[in-house]
Amino acid sequence: MSTKNKKAVTTGIRYSDAQKKEIVDYVIQYNSSKGRGGQSAASKKFKVTPLTISAWIKSSGNKAKAAPKAKPAKAPKSASQSKKGVRYTPEQKQEVVDFVTAYNASNGRGGQSQAAKKFNLSVLTVSSWLKGAGKKGGKAVVKAVKAVKSASPSGLTSKIASLIEVGDQLRKAESETEKLRAKYDALRASIQALI
Repeated sequence: MSTKNKKAVTTGIRYSDAQKKEIVDYVIQYNSSKGRGGQSAASKKFKVTPLTISAWIKSSGNKAKAAPKAKPAKAPKSASQSKKGVRYTPEQKQEVVDFVTAYNASNGRGGQSQAAKKFNLSVLTVSSWLKGAGKKGGKAVVKAVKAVKSASPSGLTSKIASLIEVGDQLRKAESETEKLRAKYDALRASIQALI
């Protein structure tokens, strides 16, 4: 037999409807004058848990919220959220691609992130447009060379154009390598399944 005393079960206090109404009215009045915090204040003042007060408010049909105030201006959305569902024309896409190409030609790299900031786009969107422009036959390369010619010596222009062309060739080769790697892995897996 246990020697420990069992805790006495306390029964809750029964509040009358008038007491409940008084507390709910206090919360509503507090919230309308101060905006919020009525449940916490009522909990401290009347020694009733906030959960109980919340239940009383719900059962009374009142929301116990402050009078509606003017909504604050919404915070600006991030680049990835602000342009959802927007369709861009080929000219707009080409403008972004040209910006990236010119930026990379003069600074070496960083054009994608700068274009994303300038045009309020996601970096992934800019990247996909660059890949799409590379498949169209190098319009971006021609425009980049024209943009660089006016700002740099002739030897540098040809080197930048060569660099861009080699970059395009690398991207195509990497794409082919990925396809071959997938084919290789599939064949290898089928052989291992037979063994």
